[in-house]
Amino acid sequence: TLHVARNFTGSNITYAYPANVKLSDTITMAAKKRTRRATASLSMAALLIGLCCFSSSSSPLAPMVDAADPKRFLGTNNHKFWSLRGGSLLDTATKINFDDNLGSLSLYGVGVRKKGPIKVYSVGMYSDESAKSSIASLPKNKSALTTLRKSLKSSKTTSFLLKMNFKVGAEKMADAIAESVDPRTSDKGAVESLKKLIMDGVSAKGAATPGTILQFDCLSDGSVKVSVDGKAVGSASGLSEPFCDVFLDDNGVSPAFRESVVENCCGVASSSSSATPTATHSSLSHNPIHIIGSLFYHKLKLPKLPYKYNALQPIISEKTLRAHHLKHNAKYIETVNQIVGEGGASLKHLSMEQIVKSKALKESNTVLYNNAAQCWNHLFFFRCMSGSGGGGEPKGLLAKTIRRDFGSFDNLRKEMESSSIKAFGSGWTWLGYDKKEKKLVVSTMTGAGNPLIEGIIPILVIDMWEHAYYLDYQDNRKEYINGFFDRLVNWKYAQQNLKHAMGRGIVPETVHHVSHHGLPLVAALFSANLAKKTAVHILFQQS
Repeated sequence: TLHVARNFTGSNITYAYPANVKLSDTITMAAKKRTRRATASLSMAALLIGLCCFSSSSSPLAPMVDAADPKRFLGTNNHKFWSLRGGSLLDTATKINFDDNLGSLSLYGVGVRKKGPIKVYSVGMYSDESAKSSIASLPKNKSALTTLRKSLKSSKTTSFLLKMNFKVGAEKMADAIAESVDPRTSDKGAVESLKKLIMDGVSAKGAATPGTILQFDCLSDGSVKVSVDGKAVGSASGLSEPFCDVFLDDNGVSPAFRESVVENCCGVASSSSSATPTATHSSLSHNPIHIIGSLFYHKLKLPKLPYKYNALQPIISEKTLRAHHLKHNAKYIETVNQIVGEGGASLKHLSMEQIVKSKALKESNTVLYNNAAQCWNHLFFFRCMSGSGGGGEPKGLLAKTIRRDFGSFDNLRKEMESSSIKAFGSGWTWLGYDKKEKKLVVSTMTGAGNPLIEGIIPILVIDMWEHAYYLDYQDNRKEYINGFFDRLVNWKYAQQNLKHAMGRGIVPETVHHVSHHGLPLVAALFSANLAKKTAVHILFQQS
C-alpha cells in the first residue's frame, strides 16, 4: 500500500511517502504543473459561476461587508445558511424569505430541513421579545439554546412556519413531523392527534407543494395549533414543549436553524459597548441602500467621507463640510446609539430599514426615528456628490428614464430646484423611483423625511437643511442648488441606485466582494479536490 499525505500550503503541494518509494523530480514537477492548470481552470469557472449567480439577483439589497470589520455585515447577514435582506431573513439554501415579524412576534432564526440531499422545507421561529432578551447577553454558542428553551415555556405563543421547498404527500408530511415529536413526549395519543391534523390540513390541497406554509403555534396552555396556508385546522394538546424541542434541542432536525438562532439572538447586549462615534476608515462602499438592513449589534460609527473635506470647493467650503459631517452628522449617530443602548433588546433588533420605513415608530418614538433617518439621509447625501468629475447631465439608463418621465433633464432640474426653493423650513428634496408606478418622482420632505416610508426608492437627494449651505450662501438657495447640479452631483451613483430600484445590473461592490472573498474559497475547494485526485493518480502510476 502506498500512503500519500497531501499538505497544501499556499499554491505549493508537498508529498510525504515511505522511504522505500522513490519519486523523481520530473513526476513531482508534472504533478505541480497539472495542479496549477487545474487551479487556473477552476478559478475561471468559479468566477463565471459567481458572476452569473449575482447577475441574476434583482434585489436592491446586495451583500456588503464592512472592510474594517468583516464580522459586521451591512445589508446582509451573509452567513452560510441565511442572509438578512431588508426586514427579513433569507434561507439561502432554499431562497425562501421570512418576514421579521409575525403579528406581534419577532423572528428568531431560519434554517433548512434536509432529508438526504433533498431540501424539504425552510423553518422560521417567532416568539415574543422576552425570550429573546434572555439570551441576548450570552455568547454565540449552542449552549444558549438550553436557556432559550426554558424561557419559551413562559411565552404566550411561539410559532413555527414551515415553508415547503419540495413536494411531499399529506401522509408522508404528517408521518415525518409526528416521528420527530414522538420521541420527545410520552403522550402518544396527542402525537396521533397532531398527525391527523397535519394530514387533514395538507390533504385539503392534495399535497404539501412548494410554497405551502404550515404554521404551528405552540401556546402557553401546552397545545399546538395547526394551520395550513393560513387556514386553521385544529389543536393538539400537551405538545407545545416537545414541538419546540424538535427544532431547538441537541438533536434538532435542522442544525442550520439552530445556528441561525444563536447567530441572530446571542451576543447582542455586550457588543453595543463600543466608544462614542468617531470617523472611521470603513469601506467607502457605505451605501444607505445596503445599510438599510444592518442591525444595531454594534454602535453606529461616523463613516469616512468618500472624498477630502476640501474636495467640494468652491461649491461647498471645507469649513461647511467639516461642520456638516463632524458636528451635525456625528450628533445624529451619537443620539441613535444612546437611544438604542437605553431601549433594551427590542430596539437592538430593529434594522435601519424598519426604523426609516415605520410610520408607527415615527409616531411612537419620534426622537429615534428622526435621528436614525438623519443618519441614513446624510450618508446617502454625501454619496450623491463627487469630489471630482461631478455635475453636468446624466447618461445611460438614468438619462433615458428622466426623458421618459420628465420630458427632458432640464425639466427635472427645474422641478427639483422649484421644489427645494419653495420648501418651508429645513428638509430634503428627493428624486425617487416609485416601484408601483414604475417611474421617477420628485418630492420635498421636511425634517428627517425619507421617501422609503412611502415605498419610494431614493435615487438622489439635495440636503436643504441650513447647515448644508448657509455658511456659504446664506439664504440664496438657488445658487447652492445650481452649484450642486453644475459641479457636484454624482450621476454614476444615482444611476447605480436606479438600477438597484429597477432590479438591473451587477453592483460593482458586490462583484468586488465576490471576487475577493467568495471566489478564492470556491476555487480553492474545487482546485484542492482535483489536485488531490491528480497527485494520487500520478503517484500510483509511477509506483
